Amino acid sequence: MTIKYPLLLSPGKIGSIELRNKTVMSAMGMNQSTNGFVNEAVINHYAEHAKGGVGLIVVEVTCVDSPVGLNTANMLVIDDDKFIPGMTKLADAIHKEGSKCVLQISHTGRGARRAITGHQPVAPSAVAMPYSFMMGLENEEPRELTIDEIHEIEEKYAQAALRAKKAGFDGVEIHSVGYYLGEQFLSSTANVRTDEYGGNPENRVRFHLNIIKRIRELCGDDFTIIVKYSAMERGEDAGITMEDGIYYAKRFQDAGVDALEVLAGTWKKEANMEDLPDSASNYCQAVGLCQALKYGILKMTGKPATITMIGGGRAQNPDIAEKALEDKQCEFIFLGHSLLAEPNLVNLIIEDRQDEIRPCIGCGTCIDTQLQSGGTCCCSGNAVIGQGSNDYTITPAEKIKNVVVIGGGVAGVEAARIAAKRGHKVSLYEKDDKIGGQLYYAVKPPHKQNMEPLIPYLERQLEVTGVDVHLNTEISAEEIINMSPDAVICATGVHPAKLSIPGFEHAVNAKEVLDGKEVGEKVVIIGGGSVGIETAELLASMGKKVTIIEMMDKLADKMVNVTRTIVLGHLREYGVDFKTSCLCQEIKNDSVVCKEKDGTIVDIPANDVIIAIGDRPETSLYEELKGRIPEVYNVGDSASGGTIAKGVNQAYNCALNL
Repeated sequence: MTIKYPLLLSPGKIGSIELRNKTVMSAMGMNQSTNGFVNEAVINHYAEHAKGGVGLIVVEVTCVDSPVGLNTANMLVIDDDKFIPGMTKLADAIHKEGSKCVLQISHTGRGARRAITGHQPVAPSAVAMPYSFMMGLENEEPRELTIDEIHEIEEKYAQAALRAKKAGFDGVEIHSVGYYLGEQFLSSTANVRTDEYGGNPENRVRFHLNIIKRIRELCGDDFTIIVKYSAMERGEDAGITMEDGIYYAKRFQDAGVDALEVLAGTWKKEANMEDLPDSASNYCQAVGLCQALKYGILKMTGKPATITMIGGGRAQNPDIAEKALEDKQCEFIFLGHSLLAEPNLVNLIIEDRQDEIRPCIGCGTCIDTQLQSGGTCCCSGNAVIGQGSNDYTITPAEKIKNVVVIGGGVAGVEAARIAAKRGHKVSLYEKDDKIGGQLYYAVKPPHKQNMEPLIPYLERQLEVTGVDVHLNTEISAEEIINMSPDAVICATGVHPAKLSIPGFEHAVNAKEVLDGKEVGEKVVIIGGGSVGIETAELLASMGKKVTIIEMMDKLADKMVNVTRTIVLGHLREYGVDFKTSCLCQEIKNDSVVCKEKDGTIVDIPANDVIIAIGDRPETSLYEELKGRIPEVYNVGDSASGGTIAKGVNQAYNCALNL
């Protein structure tokens, strides 16, 4: 049989590890342990991804020095032998499903929060972690580590690697990106020491080289070592140049590191036009760094690089991943958020069922739920991630039911597909001529192209699960009752909200504008939530003069932090005027009257006024059906879902319990 992607799907080797293909699941913190111990949720999470066909799994960031080195409250820990039994169960579960595994070992350094650890953070130097819009975090000034303390931490890394080996892991990955201690030692802005651990690249890499040497002493040459590091940084507080990154890669190669997983870092306080949210980021964006490192090593030594390069960054497109391998930009492809959204991604590629892959839409919910909210990692597409025990089991229904789903948005389709997968007979009714619901508007603003594949995915899921779909069908409660269904799931979305102010009838809804309605040159948008600021960017990009009026003191407060910061950065460059803590009082023919926080009344000129104050749940059908059908449920926006993640979760669990 001809393999469609012969490089991506053929076996490969990293150090001593023989892999079934050249895909690597990148480490992604889940914040789901039990006081640092492996639990059922951790095992289920990684076992499912191993079952999904990935070659190598890098198990999430794991602390070598608790509590001072913790990142999140429920981070995995490996600083004591008591953690080995749980880690053994985890490694066994991964191996049982055919994947190999390495454990990412880490210390958070100056990024550690006193509120979580109970301690002042420690770092190479007493330089506070600066604010970065990519992470939305800054921190107190850390205490500078003494030489003896650095030696102790180096040994803790090495002992953590030994425990990983005893637990059955095939290797370790030293975590040196983002705001973690490894990167802090490599960075000239975070590490301003003048002793043997600072002052130049040779000294700044010493921390890593000592750890690598000690791991080899304890674990032997047949234990794989990977370093994940930032080959360069950009921004006001950048401390790793491309030249530094090449030098570090060469030193890692000389030290016997088996592979490098390569990224870039960002320390920018504000976003500008060159910054894009992940909903617009390019495929395989980091593989070029691997190629640059290879070229740099060749120029330094006169010989081709021998160290294995793992590249990626939105690498779920197998055509582009295959091309990167074919061009020898890297030897392996790492997959991150795309595997959170679709654990079965690799198998679906192998089976040539790419149209069934649930896409990562780049919303950033997975990061935001941890770093901003302190919760467990969640996913807008995958309802199982971060929910209880991460159990992917879909149990066949004991009794087959006739299920009617009203609404073909994200929540409606999720409910329909899960109900159908369980064996129920499912019919879905959608009043419009297409599937997607509110998603149709969500993809209209700029930089949303990575959300677009979600619509054909929803359509395909209805096909493969055999749901009976009725488009252009607005159905009444009486018609539904006459069908005598066993259960009805309402996913009827929202209806526009209204303001009780003079002239409101002259305004247009933001969705009309997103759908192509033309407006004048001077526009006032009432409502500064996510819809408001994204509509503002669309209009500002057309050259319109835009003013946003928001009654709260902060724009888009519920939006994912990174995306919010990027969009607001774009709006500032476009010259959009923000008026927060401001109440709209009247809409006139050519202006909007509003009241500012200090009581000042202002009259803002406007050719058109756009309403983006948030919609209201459409519950009328659900209310009519309650008590008249054996089972009636309400999910998604019609149940105050508010986000794709919440709506998908409601729909999934509703259908799972039918």
